[in-house]
Amino acid sequence: MKINKLKLTNFRNHKDLDISFDENSTIIVGPNGIGKTNILEAIHLLATTKSLRATYDREMIAHNEKHSRVDAEFNPNGDTKTLEMTLVKSDKFENKATKKVKIDKVNKSLNAFAGTINSVLFTPHDIEMVTASPSVRRKYLDLLFFQIDKEYKRAHSQYTRALRQRNKVLEKMRDLGVGRDELEYWTEKVLSTGSLLQAKRRMFFNFVQENIQRHADDLNEDYISYQIEYDINEMSEARLEKYKDTELAAARTLIGPHRDDFFINYNNFDVAKFGSRGQKRTTLLALKLCEIDFINENLGRRPILLLDDIFSELDEQHKEAVLNIVDLQQTIITSADDLDINEKLLQIRL
Repeated sequence: MKINKLKLTNFRNHKDLDISFDENSTIIVGPNGIGKTNILEAIHLLATTKSLRATYDREMIAHNEKHSRVDAEFNPNGDTKTLEMTLVKSDKFENKATKKVKIDKVNKSLNAFAGTINSVLFTPHDIEMVTASPSVRRKYLDLLFFQIDKEYKRAHSQYTRALRQRNKVLEKMRDLGVGRDELEYWTEKVLSTGSLLQAKRRMFFNFVQENIQRHADDLNEDYISYQIEYDINEMSEARLEKYKDTELAAARTLIGPHRDDFFINYNNFDVAKFGSRGQKRTTLLALKLCEIDFINENLGRRPILLLDDIFSELDEQHKEAVLNIVDLQQTIITSADDLDINEKLLQIRL
């Protein structure tokens, strides 16, 4: 999996930017605020169809512009293909934007488009994921699966719609005393799609538990043990029956994957609550290495690794550990300073 070229048009602060990447690794150097992270965001957006940073898609459209566009040329298996994503502001809703995507100039659905290329993004801000709200960790899981599992992405879309409709029915039942006949239909929908999402999430956590210790050892982290706790808010007929009165009073579906979470224990303590910044950094790095392995395990190809100015955050030991995997896949690195890490790497200065 290699990306050759990227073109950004009205994407955040890039009005018109063309970049060609080395087939192995590339370093993008430039001062803070010039838009290095936006380049990596655009690549990750093509992989997942979602931004890890933006609350609304409209945020990725340059100020005072109606649309933005991301074009890429890449080599999945030796042949050259093109990707195109256009974001168009809504004239009706302030924060809304629509996405249109193409592969080789042919219109595609977002579900068919996602995962055409694959990437793993690691930024200094990822450290906040362990301490942020559960919704941030759920979004991390979704973005991983969106690019490797079309069944998951389809089920997620169906679940989100069914959940919204079921909540509306619960509200009608509570406020107007009508709609009970509709509830069974939407309950079946959230059960079938929600159970699938949770089964696949459990598969990921089992994989991480089996592999994260190996990566901790590779990071030369002696005397560390990791336990991954999937805090599953299990969706079943029995649990929905148990909570039916509470759900009716709240007019909300109170169980299911939209309330899942996960925790990482570091030497038997919750790293989010008790870990130092260094311990959180090591934990996230080990998790990202597992993410690369998981994508490779499922797709038979290593994703593009996107490293956003992380070397300023790493000590020499962890910097060396990251450099040991740079050549295992195409890697794109951003930095505010010149990096004396490998003179063979292509360097682009913004």
